[in-house]
Amino acid sequence: MLGKRSATLLGANLLFAAISVQLVLRPDMAVGVYPFFGALALWTDFRRESELPIIFTFLATLVGILLVLRCATGVERAALAVEIGGLWILDWGIGLYRGRDLADQREILAKRLVFDAGIRDDERDLKYYRAYQETIGGQIRLRRDLAETARSLGSITDSREVYRRLVEIVAERFPEARVQVLADAASDPMVGLAAQRQSPVLVKDSSAQEWPASAPGFASAMALPIKVMRQPAGFLKLESDQAGAFTPEDLRTVDLFGTMAALSLENIQLYEHVHEAAVHDPLTQLYSHRAFQQRLREELLRAGRGQTPLSLILCDVDHFKLYNDNYGHQAGDQLLRTLAAILASFARPVDFPARYGGEEFCLILPNVARAEAVALAQSIRARVAEEPFVFQGYRTGATMSLGVSSFPTDATTASQIVRIADERLYKAKHNGRNQVVG
Repeated sequence: MLGKRSATLLGANLLFAAISVQLVLRPDMAVGVYPFFGALALWTDFRRESELPIIFTFLATLVGILLVLRCATGVERAALAVEIGGLWILDWGIGLYRGRDLADQREILAKRLVFDAGIRDDERDLKYYRAYQETIGGQIRLRRDLAETARSLGSITDSREVYRRLVEIVAERFPEARVQVLADAASDPMVGLAAQRQSPVLVKDSSAQEWPASAPGFASAMALPIKVMRQPAGFLKLESDQAGAFTPEDLRTVDLFGTMAALSLENIQLYEHVHEAAVHDPLTQLYSHRAFQQRLREELLRAGRGQTPLSLILCDVDHFKLYNDNYGHQAGDQLLRTLAAILASFARPVDFPARYGGEEFCLILPNVARAEAVALAQSIRARVAEEPFVFQGYRTGATMSLGVSSFPTDATTASQIVRIADERLYKAKHNGRNQVVG
């Protein structure tokens, strides 16, 4: 079958040939037949052929010139000349019309291209805003979860409770995952990988990775170390039976939860250190003066309610300033540490040995009468007198004076029992030192 253009070309040639043959056979009908060339131009233009109208117009002009030369009368020549001019005017009008139509089509096409570009831009913006909305929604959810996590973990003072709460929070965030906290990486290859890298680890598909032992019991997993004061304090692990269950964004989220738990653990550890420093003397590791005052009030209240005795031993190193001058402050510090150890060795689990201040020590003795406390003070004095106190290979030696007071025979309040013990300690030192007054 002929195509559209081939059929148009064949038909135009046949029509041109038919008109030309008619003009050759009947030149006397030239004025009436020649206008059919205009019909040929209109038909080729209707068929949307841009080249054929001008080609056939040119050929028809040649035919018209030949006919003009063959015409016998001037009227026929003039009529053919007019028809030839009309043919060219027709062709010019067709070209003008087609040019304007083409310009309109181009303008419409340009507007359509601009419109299509605007649609594409709007679709791209819509896609961006949808992705942005999803991202913002995820960030809002994450911030809300982090805020709730901070409130939940910030009020906990027990390390084990922090780990338990961390597992609950992460399990709530990832309900289809198995969540656990492991103390070490000895028996878990995934946690071992996190321990080796000292950073969070994500395994999207366990079958695509070689493991040191048998295949792990999960398809995908995440693991991260929990560091407290830059030291490992456990590992958080999430695992799933579905490959690709976790994304890098999930790993960053879990890392944030782990970081918040680590901060809570650090706060607990710092609180314990501060509390330890507040109740213990840093040099002797005995209880501090502040802790002694609080404990004495508590023990006096307990003794008053239970109608039981309570005794206090207050002791002081004899000639401690002279000892420091003779042997140096390092020797003095070692002397105080040794004396603290001796005092602690005489204390029962219920007793309360403390550094009262400087070279003074004290010992609270619940449920101990004054006579027993004096006997214990004598034992402490004798033990101190026997101690060689060797410093850098030299035997130094030191003694202590002790004062004893008791509740309720000597005093009924904390300030009274301390004051009386201090007065008796002063009397022991005034009487020659290295003795007990009670």
